[in-house]
Parts: sequence; C-alpha cells; structure tokens
Amino acid sequence: MKGFRRTLIVATLVLLAGCAPAPAGTGGPVAAPAPAPTGRTPAATGSAPATPPAGTFNDTDVMFLQMMVTSHGQGLALVRLAPERARQEELKILAAAIEVTQEAEQRTMRDWLRGWGHSPSADPAAHAHADHGGLPVLDPAQLAALARTSGARFETDFLNLLIGHQHSAVELARMETRSGSHPEVRELARRIDVSRTAQIDQMLKMLPPAG
Repeated sequence: MKGFRRTLIVATLVLLAGCAPAPAGTGGPVAAPAPAPTGRTPAATGSAPATPPAGTFNDTDVMFLQMMVTSHGQGLALVRLAPERARQEELKILAAAIEVTQEAEQRTMRDWLRGWGHSPSADPAAHAHADHGGLPVLDPAQLAALARTSGARFETDFLNLLIGHQHSAVELARMETRSGSHPEVRELARRIDVSRTAQIDQMLKMLPPAG
C-alpha cells in the first residue's frame, strides 16, 4: 500500500510540474531567456549552501524569492495538517506532493538568496513588499482552528484556504515574470504559475457542491 501511494505521489508531482525542468541547484538543466541588463552582479559570499545561478538580477528577483520563501513556509504548515485529518486519499496525495515540491523549491530559493548576499526571508514591514501587495499571510488563528477539525469539515476548510494561498503564489509568480530579469528565477516563477494553477483547478473539483 505504501509503495502504491508513493507511486501516486510521484505521478502527481510530474503532472503538477508539467514536466518542467528543475531549477538550478536541484540537479536539472533550465532553458530560459537571456536576462535583461541591470548593471548588477550577484554579491560574492563564502557561506552560500549552494552555488547561486550566474547572471545579473534585479530587485524584483530578490523580492519574489524572499516573498515566496515565506509563502512556502506558510503553505507547508497548511499541507502538513492533511495526513492526520483528511479522509480523502486524493487530497492526502495532493498535500504530500505539494509538500515535496515546496520543500525543494524553498531550499533552492534560500540558497540563491544567501548566495547573492540577501536574507532568505522577507521583512513584512518592507515598503517594497507593501508596494506589490504585501506578503501573503495565512492567519495563525485559521490554521489553529483548522487543526482542531477533521473529516469533511477539515477538507472543505483546508481546500478553501489552500486555494486562496496558491492563488497568492500565482500572483507573486506573475509579478516576477513581468518585472524580474534573472532567467532562472523567471523560469522558476513560470513553473510555479503553471503548477499552482493546476493545483487550484484540481482542488476546485474536489470541493463539495455549495449549499
């Protein structure tokens, strides 16, 4: 049974990723457009956990990565509630696939930021972030309330929260593809847009009919 479930999780990951290449630092090549000139180069540091991707980057690239690291942390806290509280196997498999994907993406984004000499997390009070809609935030009280439910009630509330959360991720990704300059960061944003949009479509079909 465990082997069968693992196979389903892998299949879900492939489908949600759209067979896209992995970001730099995760073992796969990335084909991306050439970066726009910005006059900036990555800051050299000796403490980066992994080699950051070469090339120039702009403020949007940094902001996107910082905001997405924070968003991923919130999303991981949410999906980790599903194994013990959901009843639908399809929902548990989706949550497990999201956890695997977002853990890997978060590690990559943190490595890139550290390698560029930037904090791997966003400052919620930063004006630059506020100018772009602010950080997407899952209310801790909502998570705490969700953690006290199970079964059908949990699944409905969980899906509604996760749909909203992933929609915020799509908006952040589209901000990066519009205004970012680094090719690999833009490619990561494109893949996040595609995969989260697919997740939202899948979750909308899993919601019970209204009324």
